[in-house]
Amino acid sequence: MKSGNQRLLNIYIGIVLVFLALPIAVVIPAAFSADASLSFPPKGFSLKWFANAWNTQGFWDALQVSLSVAILASLISLVIGTLGSFAIVRHRFPGRTLLELLFMTPLVFPAIVFAVALVTVLGSMGLLRNFWGLVFAHVIITVPYIVRTVGATLAEIDRSFEEAASTLGANRSKTFFRVTLPLLRPGLVAGAVFSAIMSFDEFTVSLFLVGPGVMTLPLEIYYYTEFQMDPTVAAISTMLIGFTAVSVVLIERFVGLRKQFRH
Repeated sequence: MKSGNQRLLNIYIGIVLVFLALPIAVVIPAAFSADASLSFPPKGFSLKWFANAWNTQGFWDALQVSLSVAILASLISLVIGTLGSFAIVRHRFPGRTLLELLFMTPLVFPAIVFAVALVTVLGSMGLLRNFWGLVFAHVIITVPYIVRTVGATLAEIDRSFEEAASTLGANRSKTFFRVTLPLLRPGLVAGAVFSAIMSFDEFTVSLFLVGPGVMTLPLEIYYYTEFQMDPTVAAISTMLIGFTAVSVVLIERFVGLRKQFRH
């Protein structure tokens, strides 16, 4: 009976994975189509859409903005989220549950409501249609992913390692940087990767906050498809998929994210 249930579970997981992979199976072949319109199955073979994407300055400008925002937001979120994780996991104090819920709030609110609220706040601060306003918004969006991943890793760290370091004469600073931080590294990297991906891919909130000279790549692609529906967008997506896959493989090779997902 147990083996039968396990077999059904495996079949279900396989179906879900195939369903999730279907868009990739459509987008990548479409990027190499010789047809002037985005279609599937592709007609012929051509690399001209990759060249078109590569030579379009608007995409490069938007990519620079998206990368800059994602990197800055992830770094700031990493600091805030890690400190929040230590407070939630390692300490017991009145309002601890409320603090944890506060960190998770951006995951609960509908994106459109959250975007309108940010427009109001950032407008009063003079940061609307501004690069740093966009970074501020993305920090709020990405902090929950840091709190979740770092908190999960921190909860698995045996306090006896830190206690042993203290017993051997290490102060709190040395214990943190030489014992706790190395043990926490998989969670930090996983959280940074997740937050960077979420920031780079953010659409709804960014739609309300971008302006002239501050355009993210997802929005640039969206505006491009309003006037042209050719395989250029599929070519961009294919390059991003390839870059993401290579990045994950390299991170797994040198950091070992697999351990993080076992918790």
